[in-house]
Amino acid sequence: MNGKKLKSIRTKLEWTQATMAAAVGVATNTIARWERDELGMREPVSRWILSIEANEMKKKPTEAKR
Repeated sequence: MNGKKLKSIRTKLEWTQATMAAAVGVATNTIARWERDELGMREPVSRWILSIEANEMKKKPTEAKR
């Protein structure tokens, strides 16, 4: 996963970098560095973030349900 995709997920969830960091179990600075593509993200972490995204999106009401 590249930084653009990570930031897209984080903003879709309406999370701060600190919230994402807490959910993933890393430092806030790590999220920032991933988003700027300064630091590579390992595949298991990428899959974990995609899993978090899927689970969080299930919790949010869709536009049709509002």
